[in-house]
Amino acid sequence: MLFKNREEAGKLLAKEIKKLELKNPLVIALPRGGVPVGFEIAKELNAPLDILFVKKIPSPINEEAAIGSVSESGLVFVNQDAINLLNQRGIPVDESYIQQKAIEKIQEMARKREKYKIEPIPIEGKDVIIVDDGIATGASMYLAANTVVREYPNSITIAAPVAPADESLKEMLNKVSNNVVILNTPPMFMSVGQWYEDFHQLSDDEVIEYLKKARGLS
Repeated sequence: MLFKNREEAGKLLAKEIKKLELKNPLVIALPRGGVPVGFEIAKELNAPLDILFVKKIPSPINEEAAIGSVSESGLVFVNQDAINLLNQRGIPVDESYIQQKAIEKIQEMARKREKYKIEPIPIEGKDVIIVDDGIATGASMYLAANTVVREYPNSITIAAPVAPADESLKEMLNKVSNNVVILNTPPMFMSVGQWYEDFHQLSDDEVIEYLKKARGLS
């Protein structure tokens, strides 16, 4: 399944989520790519849209490769397998590196929240749907769910248009949620972007516009 864009993916995802008949839904999107997807779900469910910042902790040899992730609340997830591989190659990754990068990312996320001018919506008692435009390793979604559960939601649904056909990934996500809704799980998965015709990087202005429109709906 190839999606035209994030909006189309969100509309298709919303149809599946609607079948869950969640009573008090709150959509939480992971910026930036998850916001257009989350907007369409929030519109279909007549639910509020919020965001949760999660950033990857980069490998010391490749900024694009994640060895963990950190949420804006300061919760850190470390991929020990990735760190062990680096250590075996003679590239040490110690606790101080993780802490330094986590602090940098937390500060970056705080600046983004200020720029987006959006106050968090209370989570307690809500049926929270955590949305992204796709799942690759699952580190960000896993950490997002672990962050949300600390705010006492009624339930957590993890939703994405596409993710790898990986049993260990599915098991990891099931551990931190009540429902996992993924439309496409291709066996040959290289990246999230390959499953979209339009996968442009959203600007901050585009994200702000979606958030404004969502607040106008609720």
